[in-house]
Amino acid sequence: METRNIGNIIINDELYPRDRIEQDKVIEYSQCISLLPPIEINQDNILIDGAHRYWAHKRANQEKINVVVTKTIDDDDLFLKAIEANSQHGIALDNRTKKKLVVRLYSKLLSGEVKYDVDRLKKSFSIPDSTFSDWTKQLNEELESQRLEKILDLHLQCKTQQQIADEVGFETHKPVGTKLTEIQRIIDGMFQNPNSEFGTKYQFLREKVNKLLEFKPMLYNIWNISSISNDYKYYGNIPVEFLHNLLYYYTEPFDIVYDPFAGGGITIDACKKWLRKYYVSDRKPIELRSNEIKNWDIKDGLPKDLPSPKLVFLDPPYWKQAENQYSSDKEDLANMSIEDFYSSIGMLIKNLKQKMKSGSYIALIIQSTQWKNNLKLEDHQYEIQRMFRELGFEFEQRIICPYSTEQYIAQQVEKAKENKICLQIYRDLLIFRKR
Repeated sequence: METRNIGNIIINDELYPRDRIEQDKVIEYSQCISLLPPIEINQDNILIDGAHRYWAHKRANQEKINVVVTKTIDDDDLFLKAIEANSQHGIALDNRTKKKLVVRLYSKLLSGEVKYDVDRLKKSFSIPDSTFSDWTKQLNEELESQRLEKILDLHLQCKTQQQIADEVGFETHKPVGTKLTEIQRIIDGMFQNPNSEFGTKYQFLREKVNKLLEFKPMLYNIWNISSISNDYKYYGNIPVEFLHNLLYYYTEPFDIVYDPFAGGGITIDACKKWLRKYYVSDRKPIELRSNEIKNWDIKDGLPKDLPSPKLVFLDPPYWKQAENQYSSDKEDLANMSIEDFYSSIGMLIKNLKQKMKSGSYIALIIQSTQWKNNLKLEDHQYEIQRMFRELGFEFEQRIICPYSTEQYIAQQVEKAKENKICLQIYRDLLIFRKR
């Protein structure tokens, strides 16, 4: 075992089988750093195994990390070693991810691009001969399915057709437009006739559409979620179910959703599930999702490349309640005076009005400030409703969102009793429509 500077460790997304890091696991590991086994890297400091342990060290602000160095022959050898390590411990890859990787690697093997053989491939993924044969017998269909899925994923990221073409290897953007039209047609067909049969290459769409068809929306204006199940935990986290219901009520597939306070990225997760395009940003994106969340501060206006959104979701830092939780900067909404807080929100609404089309929506969630305001209640929703109306928005709906857990400790409860104060335990979710 050796020690390396954590800043020298390289995670190459193309050479690492896991495409998603579970924040809960990172938090758990970060609380027991000294008990964690070393990560595995190759001679060039490229990670083979231990992404969650790596991010746990980063979260705990560790400068050094214990490593085991394994020599690799080339990139293909490194990738297969990563697959083999994953199969022995940790969170196993699901069959769909395994199939996707096997088909991609087998196609490279057939074209002579790689040095491994079929036996190494089957052994690395721990799959029997029958499974391997089943997964690869319709190779071209599977490869086309993977390409369509990548095109869809990039489209949801608001990439241009030329940008998509560059990433999937088309010489021009024209085939991308054709593929997107094809995807739209298949999705429409699945919604209209859920029992219709479609080819193997559209199976990934079938899985997505089936989940949406099974969705049961919240029918009343109190959205009470018993617990938060989001993968990414951070201060001020909200249940992803709120986003699911907002997308159900106020958007259609491929509508654009904008979130300038992206936090842990639940808007991204919800939009991917609901086939909505997303543009998300934050003034301090969390490092785990910095490749998905754009670095942008609303004090600088709106990003120039922001397309016109159908729905804007605003979950700003709550004034006083989140003071110094995200940063100690004076520009942080939670750290401002109440006058500057309202002024910043008003300027954001004004900028959004210029960008949005008639009939589009803004949903804003916020809690009244009380405890950190010397027990004096500042009910933000009244001032916010006034600003929206003055700026040309119509009030659409107010939804009450109770917290899933108790928000006050025993001492706070006793002080509230002494002062005969009724404590706030819910948030307001306000929806407005642009005239």
